[in-house]
Amino acid sequence: MNKQKLRFISIGFLLSAVLLAGFQLFYPEALPGSTFNGEANADSTDYQEKYESTLAELELQKQLNEAATSSTPADGAAAASSVPTEAASVTDSATTPVANAPVTFVITSGQPMSVVIDNLVSAGLITDRAVFEQYLTDRNLVTKINVGEYQLTPDMGYEVIADIITLE
Repeated sequence: MNKQKLRFISIGFLLSAVLLAGFQLFYPEALPGSTFNGEANADSTDYQEKYESTLAELELQKQLNEAATSSTPADGAAAASSVPTEAASVTDSATTPVANAPVTFVITSGQPMSVVIDNLVSAGLITDRAVFEQYLTDRNLVTKINVGEYQLTPDMGYEVIADIITLE
């Protein structure tokens, strides 16, 4: 670039900075997300309320998972029946299976692989998260996990479970 082009670019930056500073000085309420007195607008409080409600749901979910895993198998069925339907669909199957009894495992739309694997571990269907994740990665099955409801048992093994949830 020559000297004249650099001067024109710098003059353009200077003029745009002056123009924006003047606009902000004379019309502060016109800028999106700002108010004249510096208080948060209604949109930010809506987001804050949504964030707090999401945190509360997450905390409730953690408590339900801990209660279900810490209870005895006989109490596990009672704990699972007292779980709200929303929480049951998120946790898939929070109770520990009783000696190779079939477990209904649900994969919902939009669940990432890590959540599916965590739910398999919490349901007692697999024991080693890293090994199962590596198995799916090695066979390019990560993106082939299908949404649905499956009847799985802990004695199936990683290969069979992977075949069932990927339908391969």
